[in-house]
Amino acid sequence: MTSEGAPDLSALCADVAVELEDVAASGSGDVTTWARCGNDFARVSGSVLEARLPLDIGEAALRTPDTTPVAGERGWVRFTPVSGGRDVADRAEAWFRTAWRHADPKS
Repeated sequence: MTSEGAPDLSALCADVAVELEDVAASGSGDVTTWARCGNDFARVSGSVLEARLPLDIGEAALRTPDTTPVAGERGWVRFTPVSGGRDVADRAEAWFRTAWRHADPKS
């Protein structure tokens, strides 16, 4: 958790990525980008997670707190949690895993 009580999204995503196959992480400045099969599926910068979700899941995600669309990037949602709680970490992990799963064109 960060000092504000929100989870450390970078650490959370890095921990989950180790469990998944075919994940490549790259960094530029304070942004870490994860890709599968050459397709970017998630980005973390500070306390912000952006994930590329299937449209129906993305629409549902947008109805949850602290979540907005990423302008100009269809299917991408931005999650900026302002508080902690198990549900916050659970949502971030679920969206990261879902984005990873759908980044493989064979999925």
